[in-house]
Amino acid sequence: MTDIINKILGVVIAFTLLVGAPLVITALQKDLTMNRSVLNEMTNLIDKVSDNGRLSEQDLSEFYVNISSHGMAMDGTISRYMKVVNPDAAGGTVTSYMLVDDHKHWNTGDIIKVRVRAVDFSGAQRLQNYLLRLTPPKFDQTLAGMIRK
Repeated sequence: MTDIINKILGVVIAFTLLVGAPLVITALQKDLTMNRSVLNEMTNLIDKVSDNGRLSEQDLSEFYVNISSHGMAMDGTISRYMKVVNPDAAGGTVTSYMLVDDHKHWNTGDIIKVRVRAVDFSGAQRLQNYLLRLTPPKFDQTLAGMIRK
């Protein structure tokens, strides 16, 4: 009786190693490629705004399409922090940054912050949850840059 149980257990382990592991590894490679591509899109947008000093509606819509075209639905948020210089009591100045809603016109020294979050889990994350009962975090990255203009 124990011989049959050992054979069944051996078949299950062999199936897991021969089919499950390569499937998880392939899905993770695709997931990592998608993450890298979305980070490249974020960097391209920050570089474009940093160099030009403006962000058009066309640039914004292209960015939203590009981050969601790599295999997952993504939600992007763009924030502008305007540089404000105020005098202090000692006769010097204090530099601070204020969050502003205007994304059309950027000044030198302003900061652009781009945050991209995944709307749902990726295929690799669902596969890991189904096979291994692991729940990796969703994609959530933030990049920032200063306007050079």
